[in-house]
Amino acid sequence: MLSLIGDYKGALEINGIGYSNLKEATQALKGSSGQLTIVLNKGATGLTHNATSQVNKLEGSAIYKIRVRQYMTRPASPEFDFHTKWNNDNPMPMRIMVGRKLKETRGMVQMELWGEIVGELTTQCMKCGRALNNPVSKYFGIGPECGGHNYNNPFETDEELHQAVADMQEKLKEVRWTGWIIKSAIEEEEYLGQRELD
Repeated sequence: MLSLIGDYKGALEINGIGYSNLKEATQALKGSSGQLTIVLNKGATGLTHNATSQVNKLEGSAIYKIRVRQYMTRPASPEFDFHTKWNNDNPMPMRIMVGRKLKETRGMVQMELWGEIVGELTTQCMKCGRALNNPVSKYFGIGPECGGHNYNNPFETDEELHQAVADMQEKLKEVRWTGWIIKSAIEEEEYLGQRELD
């Protein structure tokens, strides 16, 4: 779709998020699918004041598990400066996180997130999003490269393994992040129910 406006030189807004040029928008939306709403000439500074004034504050304690596209975990760059504009140069620490929605616009959602293993076994590395094939990795929720552990079970008893998993869960809960996420960057979202927060 963006190829249809390939010669366009100005700023634009796509699904409620402002971009200073077509190259920036193309990079941010690379690999995404779905419907696009494109508005041309929206100002060169990103999301317009009009769009940011339409922020809905969300109440409640609904908890979600989300998986985001890889670019949300990368530092800001000239091609993708979303984190500079919206998250104080602080990208998400992991691709799979659990948390609650704080505010929402048409194209973005602000979330308070933390690391948490949901269920006894995890099938994707919470840090990088790759598939986990090893049983030990599935318990930890983190692959051997991201978590610095061995493929072989280093524990002599199931109790030692479960204690190590419990320790990993406590470490993951210390990984906290609050910031804005582009809605089109959310690959998966699972509602986990209501939960009282500390």
